[in-house]
Amino acid sequence: MDVLCFHRDADYRKNLRDNMKSMGLECECYEDISLQFMEKMCEEKKPYVVVGEITADNIQFYRDSEFFTIALLRPADRAYVSKLKDKGCKNYLIIDSSMTNFKQLFMRMLLSAEKKDPKIRQFLNEDRIAKNVVYAYGFSWGKSYITGLEMKDRVFSILPEMARDNIHFFIAVREKPNTFYKLPNSRIVWVTDIVGKDRIKPHNLTILTDSIIRFIEDKKSAIVVMDCVEYLLLYNDFINILRNLELINSYVMEFGAILIIIVDNNAYTLKEYSLLRRYAMEWKGV
Repeated sequence: MDVLCFHRDADYRKNLRDNMKSMGLECECYEDISLQFMEKMCEEKKPYVVVGEITADNIQFYRDSEFFTIALLRPADRAYVSKLKDKGCKNYLIIDSSMTNFKQLFMRMLLSAEKKDPKIRQFLNEDRIAKNVVYAYGFSWGKSYITGLEMKDRVFSILPEMARDNIHFFIAVREKPNTFYKLPNSRIVWVTDIVGKDRIKPHNLTILTDSIIRFIEDKKSAIVVMDCVEYLLLYNDFINILRNLELINSYVMEFGAILIIIVDNNAYTLKEYSLLRRYAMEWKGV
């Protein structure tokens, strides 16, 4: 068993179950939040993670359990946080029943425990679980993102943090990519006029697009980063670039990949930037 959930609210239980299922996690949810019942089910199911409602009657479980526990608090219960800390309960989420951003918060909490908790480390290294690390950084599979130059360093700094055995990277950059050579499971393409290995000339837009599409098709969990759009604009018209980006986006949705486009907002008219954003969500970091 991956996750056991305990909550009296039916909406919380439903949304917890739906979120876990969408991440490929085996999960069971129960209405009974008594200390005795929680201990009994955990002993029987042996979950990696326990998520649930916390009360004065079961706070001992979240403090003393051998399992990795996450207490859920309603926004109205923020005052309870200091009591949790006093009782030694460090892992908690303040979230309403809609569970907005639950995947991001949940995975960030697991990643923060990865180094010090061998069970969580083992859990996150399982292939079926590992790909969920992207949620911790505000990404979701099957979606495209656009971000400004001010977030460029942040994007490249988190790529190694998202690296797992079953996650593969395709990175197309204008700058010479020496710093990316050690990124595991990656193909780095330098967009340049200089002929050489792993290089594509900027006027060969179709070749670049086909290379990305083949990569997405071949790799089960592909993350594509493009930091070269303005350079491509020197050799290709905007509409042609837009068509190719939308074609890549179609493959991202079809194969459940991720596309991250880094752009200089000042290089585009308002209309052009709106067109770029048509199928891409703005990523503002985490």
